[in-house]
Amino acid sequence: MSTRERLMAVVLSVLIVAGVAGAAGYFLVYEPVGQKTAAADQLQKDIDDLTAKRNQFAKDRKRLDESKRRSLPPDEALARREYNEMLSRLLRRAGAPAGFTVTPLAAPADRNVPTLPGKKPAYTKLATSVEFRKADLWAVREFLEGYYRLNLLHQITGISVKREDETASAGTRTKAAPDRKDLTVKLTTEAIILDGAEPRMTLLPVSAAFAAAGGQLGYSAVAHTPEAGRGLTPLQLAPVLAARNRDYSFLAMKDMFHGPLPPPAPLKVEKIAEVAVKAGEAVPAVTVPLAGDLDYLGNVTLSATADGTFLPPDAITVDQAARTLTFAPPAGRGGSATVTVVARSETGQEAKGSFKLTVAPPKPKEDIAAAIVLTGVTTASDGTAEALIRDNANKFKYQIDATRRRVKVTKFFYTEGTNVKKKDADYDTPDELVISDEKSSTSRRFKVVALDEEGLVVQDLQPAEAPAPKPADKPKGGGKGPREKDPAEADPPAPAKAGSDAPVAAPTLYRWAAGKSLAGLVKLPADEAERILRRSAEAGPVGATALAVTRE
Repeated sequence: MSTRERLMAVVLSVLIVAGVAGAAGYFLVYEPVGQKTAAADQLQKDIDDLTAKRNQFAKDRKRLDESKRRSLPPDEALARREYNEMLSRLLRRAGAPAGFTVTPLAAPADRNVPTLPGKKPAYTKLATSVEFRKADLWAVREFLEGYYRLNLLHQITGISVKREDETASAGTRTKAAPDRKDLTVKLTTEAIILDGAEPRMTLLPVSAAFAAAGGQLGYSAVAHTPEAGRGLTPLQLAPVLAARNRDYSFLAMKDMFHGPLPPPAPLKVEKIAEVAVKAGEAVPAVTVPLAGDLDYLGNVTLSATADGTFLPPDAITVDQAARTLTFAPPAGRGGSATVTVVARSETGQEAKGSFKLTVAPPKPKEDIAAAIVLTGVTTASDGTAEALIRDNANKFKYQIDATRRRVKVTKFFYTEGTNVKKKDADYDTPDELVISDEKSSTSRRFKVVALDEEGLVVQDLQPAEAPAPKPADKPKGGGKGPREKDPAEADPPAPAKAGSDAPVAAPTLYRWAAGKSLAGLVKLPADEAERILRRSAEAGPVGATALAVTRE
């Protein structure tokens, strides 16, 4: 065998070995791995499909549960009666005129209703016809919005809105009503009862909040009473309107039957009458009258301020619900203020109004000193004495009983319309003679220093305030300094301060003669007052005036 032949034999052998190895690798390794990979991919796809079906089932199950809650009750007779009653309630709330009709219709034939196993229909339809006349588009709008807020499985399958003159025969068209209430509305609504709907006795489902608020008994009372369930608020299980920010009031504002509505009346604060009271009287609440299209304006907020200082900000209270103002002016004072009221609506409109509040100053009290008379003083041989003071303006009586050691004052009053005398238990100053009342300006406080048959000597414990000193006169002839005072014009010495050696001013004493009034008190000279005080301290108040005269 030549060299060339041997080389070709080697190459052929290598090719045969490589071919056998490749075939073995394909059939023994590659093909089994490919099959396993394809099987794994198919398994993952099956898992994904089943997961998607499970998720869709859970989603559909939730929608099914919500749909069953939105379904009418499974009892067809109950469902029809309560559904028609709810439509009537919606019409009344929408302002539909009396005379509307809600008429049950025969169930419409629908071959497209799906069937369940056993050829049972998946749901049952209930049809109702609604008609109301002499309405405006506001009533239509309110009814339709309330209809879709029920969250029931129902829909309007036909609706017709016409003006009454459009329905008249030819040649007898009538003029449109000035209030735009000349529309005739006819509509057909269909509701369904799902197979397997939750069993209940009310048209709307009862929220679990009733159980939390009223317990199981309260929940059962509502859930098992159809009439009680008519007042339930619909649960918002599905969107109510096509868009949340859509304003359906434009149906009425851009009235296609009568033309657009005129612009709503602007907000206005009407005239408020002036308020005038007397000091001490309660200020009546002031109602703020508002004008304008308040339905369009929405909620209106009030605020009030007063000029000047007579009424501070905290003296004015605003009741937003009642739209009233209440005032708390300063007690016992008179004054006036102009109150400005500002009204602001939700739409941004603002209006102002004002009125004047006047509080008349209190009437000055009368001085009744001339009506308070010392009727007499009686002395006894045992060194005691008794004096009587009568307040003829108030029917008060003051009895003064004096001994060698002390003076006691008792106050009496007479019950109205009688001569029955009663002791005043509130008189808590028996050591002093305090004459005052709530009706007059008379208010005096004395200490009884001495008594005799001619009258009393009393010390004034609350002397009237001294008038402010007058400024010094300017010197004549262009002098710069103040003129010198005569000795008689010299200022009286000021009372000495505690702890000083300066003399203390003598107390002021008055003689109150028997038969004289409080207005007739006579001031005693300082030297006589000093003698009486000294003798009263030594021998007692009874007869101290006589002792002061005879022993000096």
